[in-house]
Amino acid sequence: MAITAAADPGNRVSPVRRAGFPARLCAAVALGSVGAHAWMAWEHRGVPWESALMLLMAAACLPCAVSVWRRGHERAVQLLFGMALAMVAVHAVLLLAPGSMAGHGHGGMGAMDSMAAMPAMADGGLAGAVPQPASMLYIVVLELAVAMLAAWVMRRSRTCVAD
Repeated sequence: MAITAAADPGNRVSPVRRAGFPARLCAAVALGSVGAHAWMAWEHRGVPWESALMLLMAAACLPCAVSVWRRGHERAVQLLFGMALAMVAVHAVLLLAPGSMAGHGHGGMGAMDSMAAMPAMADGGLAGAVPQPASMLYIVVLELAVAMLAAWVMRRSRTCVAD
């Protein structure tokens, strides 16, 4: 069955599946977010609880992203939308809260964004080659993209039902 099935009354294709390209794009960006969280788990392997938290976030996002890619379930799109907005809020708080690792030098903390302040790893690389504020902003942008695409899919699925 094609992703852009005709909207006749006898067809049992979900409205989100009829959304076609936006649903697949939303799922692809969400899978990119899963990959980004898996990469961050690897980068935080020196702090086990942070690594576990990153893997948990990736594991929570993966089933919905796969479901949207394969079948385009409306509930999965709604969950992706909600989770993406929640992650934007969490990362924004982590970046903007007093005493955060954003690198402003408040409270006796030095700037965290200088490469000289990053510890060298055993293999010669730098732990966190991308400064933490920049990587958190990348995640925020990625999650905003997931939320925007999920909203597009939800809107388009309502349009498909109305037609």
